[in-house]
Amino acid sequence: MKVSVEDVSPVQKRLSVEIPAETVNSMVDKAVNQLRKTVSVPGFRKGRVPKSIIKREYSSRIKAEVMQQLIEDSIGDAIQESKVTMLLQPQLDSSSELNEKEPFTYSVLMDIEPEFTVPDFRKFELVRPKIEVTEEEIDEQIEALRRHFGTVEVLDEPRPLKEGDVAIIDYTVEAEGEPIEDLAVQDYYVEIGRGNINETLEKGLIGMEKGEERVIEVSYPEDAINSKLAGKTVKYRVVLKGIQVRNMPEVDDEFAQKFGIGLKTVDDLREKLRKQILKDKEEAADRIIREQLFEKFLGAVDFPVPERLVDRKLDQMIDNVASHMQERGVNLEQAGIDEEKLREKMRDDALGQVKIEMILDKIAEQENVEIPTEELKRYSDYVDEHYQEMNVSREEFHSAVFESVLPKLRGNQTMEYILSNITIKEEGEGEESSSAANEPVKGPGQAAEEEA
Repeated sequence: MKVSVEDVSPVQKRLSVEIPAETVNSMVDKAVNQLRKTVSVPGFRKGRVPKSIIKREYSSRIKAEVMQQLIEDSIGDAIQESKVTMLLQPQLDSSSELNEKEPFTYSVLMDIEPEFTVPDFRKFELVRPKIEVTEEEIDEQIEALRRHFGTVEVLDEPRPLKEGDVAIIDYTVEAEGEPIEDLAVQDYYVEIGRGNINETLEKGLIGMEKGEERVIEVSYPEDAINSKLAGKTVKYRVVLKGIQVRNMPEVDDEFAQKFGIGLKTVDDLREKLRKQILKDKEEAADRIIREQLFEKFLGAVDFPVPERLVDRKLDQMIDNVASHMQERGVNLEQAGIDEEKLREKMRDDALGQVKIEMILDKIAEQENVEIPTEELKRYSDYVDEHYQEMNVSREEFHSAVFESVLPKLRGNQTMEYILSNITIKEEGEGEESSSAANEPVKGPGQAAEEEA
């Protein structure tokens, strides 16, 4: 067997393998003999069919099986001989025709780790946002609780639709004079002012009366995720079928007592909400610190990464968006989201995440960051307790769990190490003020999903 390696890019190599003709001949004979034992050919007893007929009648099948077997039997030794360390499984690049008395050649592409130097993170300075909880924020949370526990009833006295009402609508959609049938909706409930539908469409509903029909035009940008609407001015023909109003409970001590043991008064409830908001903002501040660190890393070092790693990360992100939408009762197609456009929109984010994972991994190696023994034991105990439920061996379940979990554990441990060895200032210490910690932080893909 001859093995050669050539560079394709800084993060990819091509491994070429040539298998000698005698090995090919031997494998073909083996495949033919196996077929003779099982196939039936008119005029011959099973097992007595001449090899020449087997080769003629089953040529395509023999070639496919032998090619696959030759690659499977040789690839491991070829990779070992090449001394190349791969990030992913090799990908078949090309192969020759399989002919007896001739060598068989094939090549695979091997994605490798990029070479780069990690910047000295100890020189970075990060700014932790100042956190405060206002009375207005507590009031907003109480209003949300009132809304959740309120009742929705049909409007008694006829009047125009206003913010805070729940509208029941039917609508059809028309773009460039042509109806878009699969976007038509009946009996759709939307609470006005909650931002659950397109803003222009929502504002266009205000002032409608029950039974009224109204045409509302909405213009979508060229890069809108819904390919059927992108770059078009769309006409929504809306019929308001009904109006419902929320009757929300009074905020009194009886109301407060619904939200936890030990809560007796409205002041108790407000204090509980204050602590929860504070906790949420502290977690948001932690995320912002990490985002600042990631931005500094990505700004300080650049390097190519294998496209297949980016594609794999994109698959995970798309799955997250799809799962989140499934919880709302729709899939990507029903929501009118073009998956290819969504992938394009999220590619830069995926690329950044892959780079950060590589940077953290290299820091972990350089700084000898290790996962705490108790963490490893916790997951090992989990495998012992649950592998039988999965109908697989302990070894298979252990491998699957740790393949998924270990990179995350190591990444988290590395982040803790970095943050404990870096300068983090409080907001106001010579830095510009930021209110980001006092706002929700969106995860990958969420902004794209909201646009849809």
